Amino acid sequence: MSLIIDISNIDTTYDHLFEARHQLTWWPWIGNKFNSANKKTLILGESTYNWNPKSEQVKERINRKDHLRILHQNHAIQLNRKSKYVRNIERAIFQSKSPTLADKEMLWSTVVYHNLVLRPMATLKHRPSYNDYKLGWEEVLYISDILTIDQCIVYGLENNKITSLLEVLKNSNINYEHNKISSKIGNSRPSVITLNTSNRPLKLVFIRHPSAFFSWKNWGAFLKNEILLPSQNAYVSK
Repeated sequence: MSLIIDISNIDTTYDHLFEARHQLTWWPWIGNKFNSANKKTLILGESTYNWNPKSEQVKERINRKDHLRILHQNHAIQLNRKSKYVRNIERAIFQSKSPTLADKEMLWSTVVYHNLVLRPMATLKHRPSYNDYKLGWEEVLYISDILTIDQCIVYGLENNKITSLLEVLKNSNINYEHNKISSKIGNSRPSVITLNTSNRPLKLVFIRHPSAFFSWKNWGAFLKNEILLPSQNAYVSK
């Protein structure tokens, strides 16, 4: 897998702001057409992990600010790679079992991708702490502000993930509306939180993590009712 970022795929114009934000462990992926999208969308994953704790090379890689970008390039931009969490969200957004390569390319070129948790988990079995989520939400709010994000798809429905966001909003004096969806999708109940910030509303839609047991048809239909999907989000040519 490549350890080099193809900068033709990403927008690096905000990197000087990320550089000054020392608590932002890894910089988000910003598609190269993101700023031309009619609705600016953040897709928020959860965490990554240290897949080889004994390797100095892996440790060095994880310590790089572009670590998340490399991961996203290797899993998402390699359009034929079978990474479930990537391919399932594409299926949901395009409502197709087999989105075209052009569809996938359009999606990842027009959105931001970021992870909420800003430290690597020791193994796949480890889970983030409540404080991990709180620290992560503070950086998500920062990123959303400077990138003027309109809508966010959040992977995962853990109670700690949602209550930690509400605590951060309260501490930051940000007003919000929390819509707890009454009907379930499978065994999961989605949630929607809309922030009423001074600049613009920001809608966060919490869905089941698309890595496993993910009904892309049902979750895609739900997303379509809540936000302007990137598949519908034509960008303006510049």
